[in-house]
Amino acid sequence: MNGSGGTPKLLPLTLALSVLIWIIATSGGNHVLVREWLGDAYDSQAEHFLRGDVGVDLGAISSEAMIVNGKVRMYFGPFPAFVRIPLNFIYPPGRGRWSRVSGFLAGMIALFAVSELMASTLRVSALSALARRWVGNALVVGFILGSPILFLLGDLSIYNEGIVWGLAWSLAALLFASRFQNAEGRALTYSLIAFSLSSSFALLSRVTFGAPLVIIALLLALRIRRENRLANFAALFVPLAAGLLFYLLLNYAKFGSFTGATYDFYINPVHREFAHKHGIFNVNRIPYSFSDYFSLTPPSFHLQPPFLRVDRHVVPRSAPFSLPLSEVFLSVPWCSSWVIVGAIMGMVCLVLPDRTDYVQRWTALALFGQFACILSYFALAQRYAADLYPFLIFCLVVFLGAGGFALVRVRYLLIGLIAISIIINSLATAFWLASDSNLPMETRTFWGVIAGKQSRPLR
Repeated sequence: MNGSGGTPKLLPLTLALSVLIWIIATSGGNHVLVREWLGDAYDSQAEHFLRGDVGVDLGAISSEAMIVNGKVRMYFGPFPAFVRIPLNFIYPPGRGRWSRVSGFLAGMIALFAVSELMASTLRVSALSALARRWVGNALVVGFILGSPILFLLGDLSIYNEGIVWGLAWSLAALLFASRFQNAEGRALTYSLIAFSLSSSFALLSRVTFGAPLVIIALLLALRIRRENRLANFAALFVPLAAGLLFYLLLNYAKFGSFTGATYDFYINPVHREFAHKHGIFNVNRIPYSFSDYFSLTPPSFHLQPPFLRVDRHVVPRSAPFSLPLSEVFLSVPWCSSWVIVGAIMGMVCLVLPDRTDYVQRWTALALFGQFACILSYFALAQRYAADLYPFLIFCLVVFLGAGGFALVRVRYLLIGLIAISIIINSLATAFWLASDSNLPMETRTFWGVIAGKQSRPLR
């Protein structure tokens, strides 16, 4: 039985958090046009695209270059380069310094997608109107401050920018897939178009975020009704097919393969030789990665500032990773315990009869593919944890909608865990960013104040 009160009003808090995202992305709000690590590689790629070329300047991509038949290529998804094209047209002096603007835009899409997804799901929950508002607002704040997106927005290097965009478009696609379930007429068609575009953009941002959405598109096609079927099929598949075709053709033009880059072209000999010998993805890594990303080992707490300190840690010698150190400075249970609890409850709902339908179950399975894929990757880093979140957030959303009175019983637990996660994740992220010598001084100074420490490089 649903509580009364309808959809919780999360817009005021969401707008306030948009200001916070700006502050996070710009290191206090006033450091906007700053050169991030290799950020101008996207500007270079954008210029090459406009000339009908798929290359990039070696000086822009440097240590992350792929050399294919003597030509310089980059393996990062092209979507951030597309963002640069209008920005450089409007303000040419900003060339090479758009990373923070790009990251802010991605963060806004992620924020509004999560806010609307939580609000629309809580509308059908068993919670009272007041509880929906409290839980919904807490979840949105938790997403920004109690998840890896805080780290990604705080460090918008080339490594993180594409991941932020991939996560943002993935969450947007899940939102429009959810809207499709209850839409009719034009609203249904618009939901399909929005889902298809979001999926295409996710694919072009980072393939691990886009691939499961292609599978989900096939599931949505099974739910399209007879009336106006042809137009709705076109709405669903034309933008997605265009994005997929562009992705495949771009890969072929860059690397001579539709599947994309292999590390045989990588300029870094350590990763190149390791990937050639052990593979980029290997299921044997999953247990090691899971134990690292979901470790229960706490960070280092102190009674004096900085109150919480994190660092890289050594991985077991038997672990088949390319580097002996893991850059997962804060595991998911400590970063986002609220997501873990909600996701576990959502998984229970998925396996219980009559709680969910086949589309939800297969959607979860598709997203779990992304989850398992990143666990099989040959490196461990905090930024890669973002690939775990579409699956975890989807399971959480399932629990919010199908949890019934179990949600009523754990609502205070969820809010409490969100508060704890925000404190731990904020302090840990601030310490890490303040200590990273690869970041601009503006970034280290800003986060050093939050962490309560002076900027010192991580060793």
